[in-house]
Amino acid sequence: MRKGLSRWLARLPPVHNEGAATAEFAVVLPSVIAITGVLLTLTRVVAVSMDCQSAATASARELVVSDDESAAQQAAVNIVGSRVDVTVHQEGSLVRVAVECPVLPGPLNVTPTRVHGEAVAARQ
Repeated sequence: MRKGLSRWLARLPPVHNEGAATAEFAVVLPSVIAITGVLLTLTRVVAVSMDCQSAATASARELVVSDDESAAQQAAVNIVGSRVDVTVHQEGSLVRVAVECPVLPGPLNVTPTRVHGEAVAARQ
């Protein structure tokens, strides 16, 4: 009888493991949320950076075609939005357009608040 009882007790789970899954979950969940937030913020930075580069390219193209700096500014505003800064440098037959676009600050201000795009076009 004693031998059967010891076998039965050996099959039971140990008492010290109660709540271990809850503690592990409580440690892992905030890390997963933080990593997800950083990834979403970096995705936003990449998207704004691509838009800013597209705005610089469109502004340079518009400046070469129309030879009007306000039209180049408007081309950048149409792509990125009204808070864009456009700087134009003309060097002989080359036109260099630099565009600076705002990005919303991410968690803990790890990501940049502004991104830059630059394009060069040649006048014919």
